[in-house]
Formats: sequence, structure tokens, C-alpha cells
Amino acid sequence: MGRVAILLAVGAAMIGALAGCGHGATAAPGAGPASASRAPGSAPAPNVPGVRIINVTVRGGKASGETGRITVPLGTPLVVSVRSDVADEIHVPGYERTAKVPAGATASIAFTATIPGVFEVALANSKLALLELHVS
Repeated sequence: MGRVAILLAVGAAMIGALAGCGHGATAAPGAGPASASRAPGSAPAPNVPGVRIINVTVRGGKASGETGRITVPLGTPLVVSVRSDVADEIHVPGYERTAKVPAGATASIAFTATIPGVFEVALANSKLALLELHVS
């Protein structure tokens, strides 16, 4: 198997594993698994070659970590992982991905960047912008 096929297989396996743990996530039809939540204080998503993991922490109404504009090539498997001190819902517009993040916990949304453009990833209820995802 070629390197690309191996990376895609590993990424798909990781996304499948994350989806098995999901709570309250929604996805666009045919878009694949959307989310996983972890217990408070648990380790971040594992580092899988070829998968871009974006980690953001929300504390006191402010986002830190990988915020700002993040550029990824079209076709990149992504995991957006958000740890928040308040309960809210992560939203990735354009991809129509959401995941509930409980207070003091971490939630993740896994998807492949198949739609070019700029997308503002935010917490839906507090309307807090987390990052700008630029897919090209």
C-alpha cells in the first residue's frame, strides 16, 4: 500500500474511533464521523501522521492555543479539539459540524477539509470566535 493510502487508512481509523465516543454531534449527510468528547483532564487527541490536530482552550470567555487564521491544504484530515470552562457547542460552518462541549471538558470534531474557503470556527452559544480555518 502506498504512503498516501496508509495515511488515509490511519486517519479514517482515528476518525472512526473518535466517532464511537461522540456525544450529541451532528454532521452533514455523507460527511462521516463528527465528534468525540473526553473526560475532564484527559489527554489531547493522539498525534496521527497526516491528520492536522488543532487544539483550543476557552477560559474566562477567551480562546487560547491555536487561534487566529489556520491554513490547511484541501483534502487534509482535521481534528478540532476544544477544552472549555463553560458548557457550549463547537460549530464549524460550511461543514455543518457541531459538538457539545461540557463545562470543564474537551470535545473534538473530526472531518476532512474538502470544501475550499474560509470558515470561522466558534462556540455557538457564547458566539466566541475560536479560529479562522482557511482551506485551499
